[in-house]
Amino acid sequence: MRCALAGAQTGMAKWTAALIWSLSWLLAWQAQAAVDIATPSTVINPAPQVAVLEDETAQLGIEQILEQAEALPWQMLEQEVPNFGFTHSAWWLKLELANDSHAPLRRLLELASPLPDFIDAYAVDAEGRVLQQWNTGSRRPFASRPVRHHSFVLPVHIGANETRHVYLRLASHDGLVPALPMLLMDDASFLQRTQSELMAYSVLYGGLLALLLYNLLTFVATREKAFLHSVFYLGAFLLFNLSLRGFGYQFLWPEWPRFNQQVLLLSAGLLYVALTLFSLDYLSLKRQAPRLAKGLVALTGLLVLSVLPSLADRFAWALRALVPLSIGYALLLLGASAWLSFKGDRLARIFLLGWSGLLAGSVLYALRLGGFVPYGLATEYALELGAGFGFLLLAFGLACKINYLKRAKLEAERETYELQRTLNHQLETKVHQRTQELEQANHKLAAMVRTDPLTGLLNRRQFETLINEEIQRRQRDGKPLLFAMMDIDDFKLFNDTYGHQAGDQVLIEVADLLKAHFRRAGDRLFRLGGEEFGILLEADSLEAGRYALERFRHALQQLQIPHEASRHGVVTGSFGLVCCSDYDQVPAAMAIYRQADQAMYEAKQISRNRVVTRSLMEEV
Repeated sequence: MRCALAGAQTGMAKWTAALIWSLSWLLAWQAQAAVDIATPSTVINPAPQVAVLEDETAQLGIEQILEQAEALPWQMLEQEVPNFGFTHSAWWLKLELANDSHAPLRRLLELASPLPDFIDAYAVDAEGRVLQQWNTGSRRPFASRPVRHHSFVLPVHIGANETRHVYLRLASHDGLVPALPMLLMDDASFLQRTQSELMAYSVLYGGLLALLLYNLLTFVATREKAFLHSVFYLGAFLLFNLSLRGFGYQFLWPEWPRFNQQVLLLSAGLLYVALTLFSLDYLSLKRQAPRLAKGLVALTGLLVLSVLPSLADRFAWALRALVPLSIGYALLLLGASAWLSFKGDRLARIFLLGWSGLLAGSVLYALRLGGFVPYGLATEYALELGAGFGFLLLAFGLACKINYLKRAKLEAERETYELQRTLNHQLETKVHQRTQELEQANHKLAAMVRTDPLTGLLNRRQFETLINEEIQRRQRDGKPLLFAMMDIDDFKLFNDTYGHQAGDQVLIEVADLLKAHFRRAGDRLFRLGGEEFGILLEADSLEAGRYALERFRHALQQLQIPHEASRHGVVTGSFGLVCCSDYDQVPAAMAIYRQADQAMYEAKQISRNRVVTRSLMEEV
C-alpha cells in the first residue's frame, strides 16, 4: 500500500497509516453508525448511515482514501438516495457493516440503477486491508459485474463479530452522476426481490408485445395509420425501458458498452417521434388545432436534435437540453389534449387520462430517484405502472376511434344514398315526360332481337310468329292449344314504392321461376311487355293446364317478395288460360292473345292472384 504520510513505502509507514486509520474510524463512530446486518431476511436502505466525500480532482484512489482518512472531509449523506447530478467530481461513499453474530455472513449491496458510468467498490477490514474489490459500471463490459443482474450487486463477506467498511467511488464519463438507490439484503431477500421484479417486468413486457402484435395485425387488416403509429410508439417505449432498466445490456448487447450508453437517449428521441406521430393522428391535431400541431412537431425536432450529442459520447450535454425540452413537450401535449377535451372531444378525454397516468408515473419515479419520496413498490415501478395504464387506455381509445370512423363512413354513405334518391326522382320526372317517344323507339329496337334483354324470354315478335305456327300445326293434328297470359299484380305500385331497379329484379325472378316450372319440350315462354308474360303450354286438357298454372301461382307467392302496396303483402300474379280447339274463333295469335287477356283481366277484377280459364272447344 502506498503511504502518502511517510512519503515512502516502508513497514513503519504502513503501520502508522493503519494506526491513524483506526483512530479516525473510532473518532467517526459517533457520526457514522454501523449498519447491523445480523438480522436475516430484511431489506435495508443504508443511505442514512453513508458518509460522502467529493473528490473534485477525481484523482484519489483507495490507497489515498485509506491513508488520509483523518484529514478527509467526510460528511453524512442525509439523503434517501445518493444523487449528485451534473458534476465532474468523483464521489466516494463510505458505509460500515457490522456482524455481531457468531457466524460469517454474506450480504448483497445492490446499487439499484444501471446508469452510473464507473463504479469502483472496496470492502476494507478494521485494519485497513482491502479484502474485496470490484470495478464495474455501465461503461465497462457486463462481465465485470460480480452478480449477473441488470443493476449492480456487490456480495460483501463479513466474518463473525467483524466489521467491514465498504467504499464506493462513483465517476462519470462526461459530467453526470445519476441517482443511485442503495439496498442491503441477504441472499434470500435478494432472490425474492429479483423474482418479484422479473415477474412484474415479464407481465409488462409480455403485455406490451401482445398489444404491439395485436395493433400490427389490426393495421394489416384495416390499413388505419393510427394502429401503425401505435406499434411504433409501443416499440419505442419498449426499447427505451429495456435500456433504462438495464435489461437490454444484460440480455441483448452485453458486449457493447458504448452502444448501451447511446441507445438510451436515442430510444428516448425515437419515443418522442413515435408519440408525436401517434398524437397527431389520434387527436387529429392538424385539423382541430393546426398551430398546436406545428408547435408539437417543432418541439419534437428540437428533442431529436438534443439527443444527437449522445452519438459523440456527450450525454451530459444531451440531458441538459433534453430535460427542459421534455417538460415543455409534456406540458404542450397535456394542454392540447385538455383543450380538446374541454371542447367535447371524447377521444381527447381518453388520451388526456392515459397521458396523465404516464406523466404521473414518470414524475413519481423521478421523485423517487431524487430521494424526495420513500422507496416502495409503487414508487419504484411508477413509470411502468403509469405506462401500462396509459397504453391500455390508448388501446381502448383506438378502438373508439375506429368505431367513430365507421359511424362517420356510414353517415356519409347514407347522405350519398339520399342524394342519389333525390337525383333519381328528378331523373324519373324528366324521363316520364318523354315516355311515349321512347316507347315507340323501344318497340322498334325490341323487334330487332329475338329475346327480351332483361328476362331472356322470347319477345312479342316471336310470340306472334310461334303462336301462328303452333295454331296451324295443332289444327292439322286435331289437338287443342293451351295459352295463358300472366300479369304481376299492382306492379306499377311496386315500382313506385321500391323503384324501377327493384321492379326489374322482380321481373327477372318471375322469369327464372317460369323457366323452372315450364320445361317441357313444347312449352314456350314470352315477355309480352312490361309485367305481362305469355305461356304456351305443352298440355292436352284444360285441367292439366290449370293444374300447372296453379302450381306456378303458388310457387310465386311462396317467393315472399315484399310488396306492401299489394293487398296480399307479397308479389303475386293473375292468370288467364285459354284452351282452344275451335280455331275458327282464334285463327291467329292476336285472337288467342285477346281471349287470354280478357280471362286475365277477369282474374284481376275478381281478386287478383288467381287463375281464370276459358274453353273454346269445337262441337263434335
